[in-house]
Amino acid sequence: MSGSSSRSQAGALVFLGLFIFLLMLFISWSFRADNMFAGSFRLEDIQICEDLDEDMKPLNVVRSVPDDTKQICLWFSYSRAREGDSLEITWNFGNQTIQKDILRVARPNGVRAFYLLKEDGSSLPAGQYSVAICCNGREKLVEFFSVMPESDDIAENQDEFFDGY
Repeated sequence: MSGSSSRSQAGALVFLGLFIFLLMLFISWSFRADNMFAGSFRLEDIQICEDLDEDMKPLNVVRSVPDDTKQICLWFSYSRAREGDSLEITWNFGNQTIQKDILRVARPNGVRAFYLLKEDGSSLPAGQYSVAICCNGREKLVEFFSVMPESDDIAENQDEFFDGY
């Protein structure tokens, strides 16, 4: 009897080991499947700059600009996109959204640039800004930059800014 008891215990251990192996395999596959369904969009290089040259390369890469700046540019390269992926670029001044750009990706790799500027062409007001990049509703990146004031009266500049939108 002790021989059959040890064989049944060995069989149970083999069954348990096989069960754990299959469970781990299933969990591993589910993470990969989730990534495939969610997309694998990647941001390769991100720059906040004042403008682009004729080859679409960033000029004057910055995190802080003077308060006479009329525009700021978000430039990035991406890869592993799927045709039809939705990109949403959200510009914020303080905690308030001031501009959104939405586009559908046509190629798996590429370079994109988006500008923040006021409709009337006047300078951006002094304060703290952020720009977020989302792909298919998932936030991929948030970058911060600032427009440096000549004076400490940022609140007055904020009121002027929202009048232009």
